[in-house]
Amino acid sequence: MSRFVALISAGVLLLSTKDFYLSAPLFIDILSTYTTPVSGTDNCVTNIKLAAEKCDGIIIPSGSVFSFNDTVGEQTASAGFKTADAIYNGEIIQAYGGGICQVSTALYIAAVKADLEITERHPHSVPSDYAPIGLDATIVYDHFDLRIKNNTAHALTIHMKALGQTVKASITGDPLPEGRSVDATSHIISQYEREDNQGRLRQYYVTESFRVFYEYGQRTTRDLLSSDIYIIHEDSEVVLAEGSVEPNK
Repeated sequence: MSRFVALISAGVLLLSTKDFYLSAPLFIDILSTYTTPVSGTDNCVTNIKLAAEKCDGIIIPSGSVFSFNDTVGEQTASAGFKTADAIYNGEIIQAYGGGICQVSTALYIAAVKADLEITERHPHSVPSDYAPIGLDATIVYDHFDLRIKNNTAHALTIHMKALGQTVKASITGDPLPEGRSVDATSHIISQYEREDNQGRLRQYYVTESFRVFYEYGQRTTRDLLSSDIYIIHEDSEVVLAEGSVEPNK
């Protein structure tokens, strides 16, 4: 018998391996993993570890929706979060919880690779140096969320670990059909320049990202995940995912 706690918020049912009992069987096949490098100040690392701890062990019952914002909560000093670099309108600012998007991004890519339904996801305004362009997932409490629906027949478990210089997201649950694997990819489809509200000439990249399906190692189909626009600074580090984000990463 395992221990779980049920969290119900705004119609979202989540379970955590902490304080309550659930008798339904859980499937423990590793559906997907994704690891992002950790970058930032000590405060940023503190925020990343705290957000990862809050997500680790969460169970999503079949048909239910995981909400990153409901799980992690508002990023405040009283909740243990620190001020660190965050992105607002293409610029770096200081904000409580800065850096937690490294957790949401790792989880987003893992969910895509697990073939789960993404009901809400938003890109940053500029590319992230820890994930391929077009495959990041920004979080702004009460505004931008990451929401993932368990579209499988049984419960899923989220595993999040922030260790050393990496954040690793894993999802366990029902195995995919025999021979099937899923990956994520993105590419830049166009570039243009225009002036922003302050009259500065900005460069922009337009991207498309896809969920790609394989049967016994052979690519079969792909589904469009999103089309996003990013501001590109002269010193932007743009990470491409042409073809794959590495199935075993």
